[in-house]
Amino acid sequence: MRKSIFKIALTAAALLMLGAGCSSASTGPDGGMFRSLDAGATWTNLSRVLTSNGVASSFILSDVNFAARDPQDIRAFWVGTMAQGIFYSFDGGAGWTQAVNYSPAEMQLTSSVVNGIFVDPKDSCTVYATIIAPTTKSYLIRTTTCGRWWTSLYSFDEMTNSQLRAIAINPNNSQQLFLGDTAGDIFRSNNAGTSWEKIYKLPNHLIRSFVIHPNGTIFAATSQAGVLFSSDGGDTWNSADLKKYPGASEVYTLVLDPTQTNSLLIGTKYGILRSGDLGQTWTPLELLTGPNETQIISIGLNPKNSNRIYYGTPKGFYRTDDGGKTWSTKRLPTARVAKIIMVDMQKDTTGAAVESLWIGAWNPPAATN
Repeated sequence: MRKSIFKIALTAAALLMLGAGCSSASTGPDGGMFRSLDAGATWTNLSRVLTSNGVASSFILSDVNFAARDPQDIRAFWVGTMAQGIFYSFDGGAGWTQAVNYSPAEMQLTSSVVNGIFVDPKDSCTVYATIIAPTTKSYLIRTTTCGRWWTSLYSFDEMTNSQLRAIAINPNNSQQLFLGDTAGDIFRSNNAGTSWEKIYKLPNHLIRSFVIHPNGTIFAATSQAGVLFSSDGGDTWNSADLKKYPGASEVYTLVLDPTQTNSLLIGTKYGILRSGDLGQTWTPLELLTGPNETQIISIGLNPKNSNRIYYGTPKGFYRTDDGGKTWSTKRLPTARVAKIIMVDMQKDTTGAAVESLWIGAWNPPAATN
């Protein structure tokens, strides 16, 4: 019975990401993480799991639901999957370790859905994650030992009511955390998760993710309620004005532009919108996909060149080199969807800077409207 409930939970968690109407993609061995060093022309799957017994292992069958980077170490990755828990790498993805230790044991971390991961910007070994366990309980968990041991900080009894989703840490104060759930609640902790207070309620709209600007402004991507933002640590919240763009209230992803101080982009059902004034005004990018034609579920930006943008939809992957004036389609190395896009700059063997493009492959659920 529990297995059946958990299968329902898996489908529900996925549907909460995209909503109904998505077609099912590949279920073969083409999941995990992929990297391209030539702007998406060719790809390498980097999902090998390190083992002590010499038996080859990987998470190439896994659907990647979330990924995070360590702000202090470009080679440190944390990946959350749809049913195999958390994998982490400290060598740029060459080898991965599955997080296996946990308390309480009922979390069953290695078979949990991972909804969110956030690395403490001041302490690389402190990482938070929101998960759904096979028991259908939803937890906020934390490691302070670089993934070797995890403990529960907060939990909901049954996913049927709501599940924990978004997690973020104030970059200026690692003691202050923000947590969002699928019922539209936003919680805040001022003591690294020891205690929590509910600071905002958005009825019947899930909180998909948080992004916190270096100046402390908090942005929340929501379902059907657009973008929320707070400039006073979460005491008060406002809604971005997206009324001119039908469908933009359904926000799937939100990213800061590292090359421009006050710039951010959102991926919505309408398309991609950019703000250059921290969410006060918005301008749509011209895309190959038309307004409300598809769902923009992932966006990636080159950290040194704001004109290089990537985006993923349930059926395609696109790139621009001129800030959105022209776009090209890129062939993915998987029949799955690019749920996660991350871009960084690394040095090659000659010392030259090379763009490193990553995608996390994800299989959307079969659903009908």
